[in-house]
Amino acid sequence: MQRKSFERGTVAGGLIRICIAVIAIIVAVVVLVNAIQNWDPEEIGGKIFMCAVGAFFMLAGITFIVYGVQMIVNGRKSMEVSRKGHPERGRIIDLTINEVTERTNGAVTHYNVYTLKFEYTDDNGNLCESSEQISLNVFNKLQEMKLVPILVLGERAIFDKHKFEEENFIGG
Repeated sequence: MQRKSFERGTVAGGLIRICIAVIAIIVAVVVLVNAIQNWDPEEIGGKIFMCAVGAFFMLAGITFIVYGVQMIVNGRKSMEVSRKGHPERGRIIDLTINEVTERTNGAVTHYNVYTLKFEYTDDNGNLCESSEQISLNVFNKLQEMKLVPILVLGERAIFDKHKFEEENFIGG
């Protein structure tokens, strides 16, 4: 039996993703309209290339919208769990560090994203897993632990950061 897997997601992140997708779709429509309106048999290779680029941007935009909606749904469910969930303990499955490199106007920035993945038993007795981003301080402290405080509601669970900080004197 395969366990269900969830991600925390955020409403703001989903909205940003959808905005980016809308811009990509607008660019795709402009490229496609321009390619079709100015169709010239002598420049067919360039027009086909423009159509392919427009189609790629359209597909990317639609994909971003789908993932944006999924992030909003996950974010809303996570907010509900944080308000109504009951405290439990989850077993840490994995702690990962992903190095991210961004290039902006010639400047290169490196930073790390820390992720906690834990398993838990939902309210129906099924084994599930969830993952979410955490801070460096929390990451360092969790490396010494096997269990993590969580809030569970239905089949969803989130890391209980407030209880974790209270138990481990972090942040203040």
